[in-house]
Amino acid sequence: MEISLKGVTKEYHSGGNNIKVLDQLSLEIKSGEFVSIIGPSGCGKTTLLRHIAGFDGGKPSKEIFMIFQDSNQLFPWKTLGENLSYAIRKTKRSINRQTADAKAKESLSLVGLLDFYDYYPNQLSGGMKQRGALARALAVDCRILLMDEPFSSLDSDNKELAYELLLHIWKEKKLTVIFVTHDLAEASRLSGRVLYFKDLNGKAVI
Repeated sequence: MEISLKGVTKEYHSGGNNIKVLDQLSLEIKSGEFVSIIGPSGCGKTTLLRHIAGFDGGKPSKEIFMIFQDSNQLFPWKTLGENLSYAIRKTKRSINRQTADAKAKESLSLVGLLDFYDYYPNQLSGGMKQRGALARALAVDCRILLMDEPFSSLDSDNKELAYELLLHIWKEKKLTVIFVTHDLAEASRLSGRVLYFKDLNGKAVI
């Protein structure tokens, strides 16, 4: 699924001032492409992801899934498996509980977490929670995966495991991925194209 943006402008109001974060930004990303975005804080990287996801007043698409920087995307009162099953049934309302549970197990197996199906989020490490978020994206059959510094809190060994897993899933599922990071080495390691956003008086440019 490709992404085509034309002249996107986003402003925030703070203290009586208008702060322009994105100014006439245009961007083309091909279906199945893995693109990383780097740049200083405040240059509009996360704002761009939220715009694509439809979080800023638009209508979120069921084909787009966003993984945030923190690992608190799972309901703490539900097990890992229940979190995925719930997401599946919410996205595909015609599906029954048994089928959703089976799909949840299949997705957890892909990220190496099937043995933790009945674990609650507080029983999982940060890296496992992020893998759980990735499994949830797979479970709802997203076609565009947006990732906002998802591995920034992981140590080097867990980062390498996460890189290998993400690349495997990207190739296997033919996803379109936009990956935001501050780490040029990480961006180069993962993606086929790296975009650099500059902060020029509130104007994000590539």
